[in-house]
Amino acid sequence: MQPLYNRLQRRVSPLLVTAALFGVVGCVAGLIWRQFRLSGSDLLDSRVWYTPEQAATLFESLDRLDDNARAFYAVTALSIDMIFPVSYGLLLAILVTRLHPDRALYLLPVALAFADVSENMTVASLALSYSGESSALTWLAAVLTLSKTMLIAATLLVVCVGVLSLLRTRHI
Repeated sequence: MQPLYNRLQRRVSPLLVTAALFGVVGCVAGLIWRQFRLSGSDLLDSRVWYTPEQAATLFESLDRLDDNARAFYAVTALSIDMIFPVSYGLLLAILVTRLHPDRALYLLPVALAFADVSENMTVASLALSYSGESSALTWLAAVLTLSKTMLIAATLLVVCVGVLSLLRTRHI
């Protein structure tokens, strides 16, 4: 754990933070475009939990939308939605490291990014391999989605506690 922390501390620069911010902003724009292109569909990675039947229903609705909608979902999950967790994970890890320099809490956003990337690969695999029947692989995707959601909450809690602690120490 310490070598990763030391690397993060040594490599943080304004250029790195700016690049990560541009990555986040660009990906958010791309994900908004994806939502628009897919007619606002309730995609798997935007839910907290889902079943194989619910995933199959989504894929069927994407197929009804147009012949390429499901493939488009998979391609964006493997492109835009892979860059996004790396960008926001890096920013959050830097922020958590700055707010809690004496703790290994920076691993929360790293775990969050890992869960999101794993979820994206699994969801893309499901979308590309869908043949009209639900898949047991959906359970893994759902667990990864739930894990991502829980890690988002934990990371935001750590950031909020760090900000409140910083504000408290500066006002005393």
